[in-house]
Amino acid sequence: MKKLIFLSGTKGGTGKTTLALNSAVLLAFLWRDVAHYPVAFLDLTPNVGTAALILLGDPLATWGRPSLSDFAGGNIADPLRAFYIRRWNTEKGAFQLVFTYMAQDVPLTRRHLEYVIQMVESRLKPKVLFFDAPPLSAGSPLAGLVDYVVPVVTPDVSAVEATKSYVDLVGGRRLRPVLNMYIPEYSISAVHGMPWELVIEKTLGERPHVIPFDKLLQAARQALEVEVLKLRPGESPGVKALAEYARYLAATVG
Repeated sequence: MKKLIFLSGTKGGTGKTTLALNSAVLLAFLWRDVAHYPVAFLDLTPNVGTAALILLGDPLATWGRPSLSDFAGGNIADPLRAFYIRRWNTEKGAFQLVFTYMAQDVPLTRRHLEYVIQMVESRLKPKVLFFDAPPLSAGSPLAGLVDYVVPVVTPDVSAVEATKSYVDLVGGRRLRPVLNMYIPEYSISAVHGMPWELVIEKTLGERPHVIPFDKLLQAARQALEVEVLKLRPGESPGVKALAEYARYLAATVG
């Protein structure tokens, strides 16, 4: 089982959740015949993150359900009691994703995470485990626990600097960075005096995968929809770019 996180350091609002959730769903679809639970997804955002809300399908669905917060707080001994299955049916067959979330802001220690990872790997046996975490800082319990890190930036100087400072914090192999919410009409960084793609290459060592700003992605997110299941690549440049990156992940991580 490989462990993967999309990371932008202490910078929020870069689209990490959108990238992580859509990539996880696409890989679950691509690997639907390879493993019973091809992908596991941990939403570690306190007080129920956006990814968990989308996967649950209803904000009220969290009421009365065990979450990873109950495990961290000592209310349940088996963390897999806090995992749920989201299943989809398509013309090419059914596929599913298993996930959990944090219902309350309860400290999740490194020991907790190591045990959760152990249980997921030994009993669910997914090909990849995705982490969706709030902005990370020094001392994160995730440090040293992931195999792959995807740096995520937006065309913003502070986003680039925050990612540069923290991308090595978690450890793991650095994958191709993502330049998200890119607007071609504003391709030049006024601060650096060069195209944003070149700025990212110079900062992170590799040409980024570009995902353009797409209003349709925003509309799908407001409706609590998984974008790649709601929108067609032909109508959404954002979804097309997301699918291309997911195929890259499948070839690299799988």
